[in-house]
Amino acid sequence: MPEGPSKSLFPTADFDWFPLKNPGLVSIPVAFFLGWLGTKLSKEQPDLAKTDELEVRSLTGIGAEQAVQH
Repeated sequence: MPEGPSKSLFPTADFDWFPLKNPGLVSIPVAFFLGWLGTKLSKEQPDLAKTDELEVRSLTGIGAEQAVQH
């Protein structure tokens, strides 16, 4: 059985699924693909009026709340 890093909580256990030091090389593209797949398989219809409203708000700030004093 391969061993994990010497400073780990379980130094005699190895939980690696693939032999990479940076799991982001695999997990980030997989996450983007699953996000895209979820939007394509979704039955929800886009709300074009809400999309237009949010676009105007993001570009102009109209309808945004005032700053709150904490």
